[in-house]
Amino acid sequence: MKKLFMILSALFVCHAMQAQYFCTTPNTELHYVNYDGAGQSVSNVTASVQNIEQKNGEVIADYLCKIVTNKAKGNTSYSLIRWTCDGDKTICEEDLLYGVYIDKDMDPSKYDAAARMKMMDELKYKGDNTFTLVDGSQAGTALPDRYYKLLDGLVKKEYTISGGSYMGRETVSTTGGKYNCIKISYLKRTKVVLKKTDQRIVEWYAKGVGLVKSETYNMKGDLDGKTLLVKVVHN
Repeated sequence: MKKLFMILSALFVCHAMQAQYFCTTPNTELHYVNYDGAGQSVSNVTASVQNIEQKNGEVIADYLCKIVTNKAKGNTSYSLIRWTCDGDKTICEEDLLYGVYIDKDMDPSKYDAAARMKMMDELKYKGDNTFTLVDGSQAGTALPDRYYKLLDGLVKKEYTISGGSYMGRETVSTTGGKYNCIKISYLKRTKVVLKKTDQRIVEWYAKGVGLVKSETYNMKGDLDGKTLLVKVVHN
């Protein structure tokens, strides 16, 4: 029976590894470039794959992201993305509190659940910043709406994600490789105090990688910016 359990566990992990939309190879670096609407590079992102584990029937990994903004003073910032896959569903959450924690010159190694809860209280963070990719979803399938808010200094920022859906599969080629991707689209509304900004976001995700390409459009249909995976480095 014990041997059978081990076999079934191994089969589950194998299936999860095949279905997940993120990388689980330790120390892999995913290099991205962010461009403005005119096609000019505005920042570079290096996402390092860390903290890979199997827990409660799930595969988990973190992407520690270093963002370097071109031609800006104090141009380096950080973000943390947590990925989870149960075999069919891949859940992604950008930890919006981690970057603020690092900006306070706090020790990254001490960022744990307790530190995160403290930051949540300080920033009055509420809502749901996760999104889920379901393996095998067909074009036209809706994505759940989401809402979250926090304080940036004394400024209240609110984000609403709505009207999302799967748009089928597409092959995306970049300098980082050629990828078979699932394509999604959604509407993002950002409200800062009384000012509202609406954008249409289109994203492409590949199994074993994560985000490959993203495009942001204003409500007139003009391209505001895009993100491309330009290189994958296995250290």
